[in-house]
Amino acid sequence: MRIKHPFVDQMLDFYTWAAPLYDGAAGGAHDRAGDRLAELAGVAAHERVLDVGCGTGLVTHRLGGDPGHGGYTLGVDISEAMLEVARAARPAGSVAMFARMDAAELVLRDSAFDVVTFGQVLPYLVEPQAGLAEAHRVLRDEGRIAVSCQRRSLCTPAEDVFFGILEEMGSGFRIPRLPDHHRLLGEPWALTQLLAQSGFDGITTTQLVMGNHTPDARAWVDLMMQSGPYPHALLSLLQPAGRARFEQRVDSAMRELGESAFTYHRAFTFAVAHRV
Repeated sequence: MRIKHPFVDQMLDFYTWAAPLYDGAAGGAHDRAGDRLAELAGVAAHERVLDVGCGTGLVTHRLGGDPGHGGYTLGVDISEAMLEVARAARPAGSVAMFARMDAAELVLRDSAFDVVTFGQVLPYLVEPQAGLAEAHRVLRDEGRIAVSCQRRSLCTPAEDVFFGILEEMGSGFRIPRLPDHHRLLGEPWALTQLLAQSGFDGITTTQLVMGNHTPDARAWVDLMMQSGPYPHALLSLLQPAGRARFEQRVDSAMRELGESAFTYHRAFTFAVAHRV
């Protein structure tokens, strides 16, 4: 049994809150990234596919794997709130199945799948290497993996300003966080290196960058609260008066940025590789 990291409970709290909002967040960025990942996975009707950290099923429902042709699609996640949305949001034609499961301890037999996908999951795993080791185990020989991670280095100046204020606000709290190097997994070189170390070969990467802006500080803080467990945990501590003061501070800082105020990016790195 793995030692449970305190970050896991915080992440589950975030996903319980974010589950109904996730698909439409950031102007539909998750939806577009999910569509791209499913396209890159290129699942044929006869293939067996596993979507690890499936969340609301954005990728799972698009993967294919048709039982009528010998294939199937299984989505697994540790968040029951996310899985409830995935089941309820089933589009016409989807035959995907869902189960609650830990990415690092898949209750699945060896060599059971042709394709495994990880959509924006690896940086949120306590042990990304353990999740990839399990993917390697359940993949057949020459099976393939398709991964997406948000590329944090392409954040805008407005995002940098916001997170600077947030870090200052959070300096007095002990909020569980994963190691800083997890943020690097959206960098093509880091993702390529991790996949190679985990027993995958023939690695190719591609990028997708989207951008938009919010009209004011209130909408900006709402957006950033949806960006991950840490901002959600800190901003949830604020009472209405504290939230108003925080928004005022953000608004003041944004005014100094001129035209780049309230502008954000959602940049993603995708990788496809084969099991050695």
